[in-house]
Amino acid sequence: MAAATSRPVVVYGVSGYTGRLICEYLRELNVPFVAAGRDAKKVQAALDRIPGLDTVEHDVVEVNHDVEALTELFGGAKVVLNTVGPFIKYGPEAVEAALAAGCHYTDTTGEQDWTLHAKNTWGEAFAEQGLLLSPGIAQM
Repeated sequence: MAAATSRPVVVYGVSGYTGRLICEYLRELNVPFVAAGRDAKKVQAALDRIPGLDTVEHDVVEVNHDVEALTELFGGAKVVLNTVGPFIKYGPEAVEAALAAGCHYTDTTGEQDWTLHAKNTWGEAFAEQGLLLSPGIAQM
């Protein structure tokens, strides 16, 4: 199981194109982060394509896609950037874990049904904790 982090940002789903780009921007901004996914080798392979990655503090973490494991990983972080989709299918575990860990939650969905479901299901609970719930930050 993944341990809690001291990094402010967890990028979940790094083995894909968007996750890698997020990590690249975090490197450019010198924001320490955790690059997480279900397969550490795939996560590392994606990170190996980022020039200058050694200039920013980061960790590579393999984590199971369940609320308990994700909650443990997100503990200590400020924000979770989720790129694991389809979000209507895989998003609930990450949202529930972010809420349980006390993190802001964002994702890159373009799924309107997921955005509405997230708002209606968890919006009030995030607001009560003073946390941001923002699915769809990359919606075009």
